[in-house]
This record gives sequence, structure tokens and C-alpha cells, in this order.
Amino acid sequence: MPLVIENNSAAIGSLGEVMDYYASIDIGDRDAIAAGAPVLAALANNRTFLAERVAQELHDLVDLQANNQYSSQVFFLGRGREFFVRANFWPSLHDTMIRSSGPGAFFYGIPHDHNFDFLTVGYYGPGYISDFYEYDFDEVVGYPGERLNLRFVCRDALSEGRMILYRRSLDIHEQLAPDSFSISLNVVADQPKAIATINQYMIDLDNRSVRSLGNRTSLPLICEIASYIGDEECVELLDHLAQRHPYPRGRMAAIRALARRREDLADAIWARACADVSRHVSEQAKLYQQLREQQA
Repeated sequence: MPLVIENNSAAIGSLGEVMDYYASIDIGDRDAIAAGAPVLAALANNRTFLAERVAQELHDLVDLQANNQYSSQVFFLGRGREFFVRANFWPSLHDTMIRSSGPGAFFYGIPHDHNFDFLTVGYYGPGYISDFYEYDFDEVVGYPGERLNLRFVCRDALSEGRMILYRRSLDIHEQLAPDSFSISLNVVADQPKAIATINQYMIDLDNRSVRSLGNRTSLPLICEIASYIGDEECVELLDHLAQRHPYPRGRMAAIRALARRREDLADAIWARACADVSRHVSEQAKLYQQLREQQA
């Protein structure tokens, strides 16, 4: 499961101290993230800072959470170099927010991994519950329906003061609602290259497989649009991306779109994709070829 970090400190700290520490480290160094646990723990011991920030936001409703790119579950606290700090709200099944928005709006019952490391601490309430699993990221090609070697680890809750480091591309959890309203604080590694290139998976636990990919990128959708309405320039660009895009998922999106747009050349396009250096591309291309042969 994620790394549980012992937290017995009574020190009281500030958000500024958290921002200063994480601005001073290599956020790609998991050990350095973990070493900041005492600083985040001290912030969690500060029982007034979050209420004060909420009051500030309520004073300025025009710009309420202007820098928040996430859902209403997230209360954005600050951004530094390749990291940000946030508070997450976890309503119980009895709270009005769940009855009006449904559990899916709070990622309850949606098993997933993360393509970033993050350190979290329980700030208020009994804490949301997680069923934890692990898997071998390097064994995964990365397409919906692919079977995974999932290993159930345990069920745990992020109670007040409890600190956990979630490890990128290793820890999977299914979040469940807490017994009563809860809040957690997170320091999240936000490295654009990792987020763009490392697949994040939504998991189908019943079939122990990949349900879908959760990366925040619009390239697959734009390529799909081009496959339906693209002109010759779009075709040329898709062909370029299919061969030259630096990230496998980008190449795969362009290949799929190009093969749809140029059905007369689809066999050659998929054959070329089978020789791609990435398993994410080559193995999916082989599956597409097999499917085309079955449908022929």
C-alpha cells in the first residue's frame, strides 16, 4: 500500500512553510517529498489556517478559487515549481453534496492509480476509506480491457493526523465515503512531462483490468475529430504525429485517427505501427490488425 509515515509531532506550522520547503527540493525525488512530512504535519496541526482561507475566498466571490483546475471537491491552496497544495473535501453518504451530485463526483467507487506522487494527511474527520491494491506498471501495455496483475493489500482510512505517501504508478485505490464529513491536505507533484507521458489508469476491479485511461490531455480527442472532418493538411499532420510524436500515447492517437481517415492505407499504417519501439503502440497495433483480419 502507499507508504504510511509516522506523525507524532505537536508542532504548528503554516502554509508558507510548506510552500517554501517543497519549492526547495527536486519534486521528482520521492524521498525528498517524504522528508517534508514534518512540515505538512505541522500545517495539519494548525486548526485555524483552513477556516481563515475559506473566509478569504468567501470575501471575494468574483474570483472564488480562480486557480482551481479541479472539481468543487478540491480547495486550491497554492502552486509552486512543479507542485501544488490543496485541501480535498470528503462528504459522507448522508451529506447533501452526495445526494445532489452523486458519489462519482467525489471519485467514490472509481478505482484508479496516479501518474504522480503525492503526500497527504488527514486534517478533519474520520477520513475517507480506501481499498488499496498494487500492480506492476511496467508489465502493462495500456489499453482498455487489458488484464492486470492486481494484488489486494488492505483497507485503511485517512484519519486526522495520519500521513500517507502515494507512489506513482504503483498504488491503486478505490475510495469510499467516510462515516462523516472529512478533509485531507495534499502536496501533489505536478510535473507536466510525467503527466503527459505516463498513463493513469481507471481500473475495473470485477474484471481486474484497465477500464480507461485518465490522462488530462486533449490530443486523442483532437485526433479523433481530425479523423472525421480533417482535410489533407490534417492527414499530413496526423501522419507526422503517428511517426514523430515523442510520447507513445500521442503516436497511438494519431495512428488510430490516420487509419480511420485513410482507410485505403489502413493495412500499411497498422503494419508500420507494429514496429513502433513502444509496447503501448506496437502491441495495440497488433491487436487492431487481428481484429481487422477477423472482420474481413
